[in-house]
Amino acid sequence: MFRGSHEHTLDPKGRMSIPAKFREVLSSKGDDRIVITNFVIDSTRCLDVYPLDEWLRFEEEIRKRPKFERRMVLFQNYYLGGAHECSLDPHGRILIPPMLRQYANLKKDVVVVSALDKFRVWDSEAWKKVFTEAEEKLMQEPDFLGDLGL
Repeated sequence: MFRGSHEHTLDPKGRMSIPAKFREVLSSKGDDRIVITNFVIDSTRCLDVYPLDEWLRFEEEIRKRPKFERRMVLFQNYYLGGAHECSLDPHGRILIPPMLRQYANLKKDVVVVSALDKFRVWDSEAWKKVFTEAEEKLMQEPDFLGDLGL
C-alpha cells in the first residue's frame, strides 16, 4: 500500500521523482512499470498512477462490465483512453507524458498522494484546494463518513 503525501517538483523535461517509500512498494512487486491516467474529482484534475499489476487487475474488472453500456463506454474513453504505461528510470523518476501534464495542469510543484493501491499526482495548488475542502467537509458534517461504514 502507498501511504502519505510528498511534495516534489517536475524538471523541465516533465520528469518527477517517485517518493522513496513509494519506490519501495513498486520494487517489492518486482516490476518498475506503472500506468498513469486522467482523474478528476469535483472538477479538479489530477493523475492516477497504478503499479502495473494493480492496473492489470483493474482492467480485468472492467472486462466483466457491459461493454456497450453508455456510461461504461464514456468511462473507458476517458480513463482507459488517457492511460500511458511507463517505467522508472535508474534515478527513480518517471516521465509524465506532455498530454497528461497538460490535462492535470502540472507545471513545477506537485504533490504525490497515496490512494491505497495506487497514488495520485496533483498540481500543488490544486491539492491545497482539494485537501482544504475535504477538511472543511469533515469538520462541518461530523457524520460525513457515517454511511461509508468508517
